[in-house]
Amino acid sequence: MQSEQAGWRSLLFVPANRPDRFAKAAASGADAVCVDLEDAVPPQGKEQARTEAVRFLTGPPLGECDRVVRINSIRTEAGLRDLLAIIEARPRQGLIAVPKVDSAQEAGWIDQLLAVAGLDMRIVVQIETLRGIEEATAIAGASPRIAAVMFGGLDLAAELGSPATWDALLHGRSRVVHAAALAGVPAIDMPFVDVGDPDACAGEARRVLGLGFSAKMAIHPTQVPVINAAFSPTDEEIRQARRIVAAFEDTAAASSGVVLLDGRMVERPVALAMRRVLMRARRGDTAS
Repeated sequence: MQSEQAGWRSLLFVPANRPDRFAKAAASGADAVCVDLEDAVPPQGKEQARTEAVRFLTGPPLGECDRVVRINSIRTEAGLRDLLAIIEARPRQGLIAVPKVDSAQEAGWIDQLLAVAGLDMRIVVQIETLRGIEEATAIAGASPRIAAVMFGGLDLAAELGSPATWDALLHGRSRVVHAAALAGVPAIDMPFVDVGDPDACAGEARRVLGLGFSAKMAIHPTQVPVINAAFSPTDEEIRQARRIVAAFEDTAAASSGVVLLDGRMVERPVALAMRRVLMRARRGDTAS
């Protein structure tokens, strides 16, 4: 089981109105499975899908993946009903993903409701609107319950009136990953929509890893191994990360903030980055 700190590489989405797919999604190798009550479910199917999503959270484990439910926007009646249904079910595990978060207050509302209910559940905030991008730093740091920040590029592109290309979304991606880093939580990138092009999916995953993202959403089980591989460090990266972290565990290095390794000066920020590499390596070990 993952830590529920959103230490993931892959987050596979499955419609909440398709419970027949839940087990297959859990068997895909994804670090987390997100049952979706929002975009994947038409208005007339929300009520039954809500029941299935709650069963997903409260039922027996499905493999080693973490369980996530994406509710509807908390600013809608459907979203409020989703949240109340989860609170009433009192699940002992799982996370709540909240789409279209525009302000820190929205995360605060959920935090307060969960606190009053005595639930320890954590939340994943999704930033995918122009207003959300402007408030990204405040949103990411709004609550200690926030386990990760997701970037939603398709909705953002629609608001921008642009295609969902790399160039058009680079500013939004960068704002989200910077906000997540300031808050000390992982950033999760949008899904790659062409499920028939695994090479392009892998290429985009590597690019967002370079920006600072820790994981990527998937919309089909075949994308999971591609994404996991992109976000898993190589043996050489792991070896070098271990050497640098070990060097900084020395008392003298800890006090000076810099070490000499292989003739090069290595400063503390590099050591912190290497710790993140080792975290990604542990995710791969857990999933294997």
